Amino acid sequence: MSYQYRFLSRELFPRVHQTFREAFADYYVDTSGVTESVLFNRAVKNGVDFDVSVGAFDGERMVAVTIVGRDEWKGGPAAYDIGTGVIPGHRGNGLAGGMLDFALPRLRERGVKRFVLEVIQDNEPAIKVYEAAGFRIMREFDCFKWPLETVVSRDLPGSPLEIRAATSDLLDEISRHVEWRPSWENSFSSLRRIPDRLCVYGAYDAGELAGLLVYYPALNWINTLVVKREYRRRGVATALLVHFAHERPGNETIVKFVNVDHGDKATLALLEKTGFEAHVQQYEMEMEL
Repeated sequence: MSYQYRFLSRELFPRVHQTFREAFADYYVDTSGVTESVLFNRAVKNGVDFDVSVGAFDGERMVAVTIVGRDEWKGGPAAYDIGTGVIPGHRGNGLAGGMLDFALPRLRERGVKRFVLEVIQDNEPAIKVYEAAGFRIMREFDCFKWPLETVVSRDLPGSPLEIRAATSDLLDEISRHVEWRPSWENSFSSLRRIPDRLCVYGAYDAGELAGLLVYYPALNWINTLVVKREYRRRGVATALLVHFAHERPGNETIVKFVNVDHGDKATLALLEKTGFEAHVQQYEMEMEL
């Protein structure tokens, strides 16, 4: 079967979304709630550049797509696979690799030095495609679901901390206290680009910022939970999570927390203690261009 590869444009996004929905209808996680606006805002969040994003066409029908973002990563220009999908009936024809090969020369022209992606560890066919293309595994991420009723229904001790709504301006202040680089999806520059509602909560001790929690309602994700080093082991993270569970800003009963570094045993222990449930595991993969 003969396919044509084309770079995308903003005007093609309704077709991109339709292709995405068909491609991910049988995916490992439920994507049925990803409306066109949600997918577009997530793309904006991740620095989408339609000029390096690719669609594969069978005639005039878009049958596969790879949405690509650009940003700084590890001190240099990089690209990120926001989402790559091939609709059933066209899989097994090398379209994912073909779209990547089509995009790489233009990415190099733009000065991109690395290509970054995240892939669910159970998705072995995709991992094989990426490894064959030159990607290698850099980190493992754990992703969680959190039934909020398990927190709200419990009588948890209070906290002397003041928890209140804050703004993303505090990301700069809290960034000095992260122990590992957030994933592209959760990077602070990604969070600053969110075009719609973002919920930020700060924990304050005598007026001083002690910790920060960031939640993105459109994706129902907790993206950031950071406590300043001098305030750790004092219940700051737990206080933020408990406040969030009672506040429930997205009116959800189950919330996700994605891309926690598998090596961060302290955070993993906190999440288990607070009632988070393991959902999926991902690999972060990179290719040098």
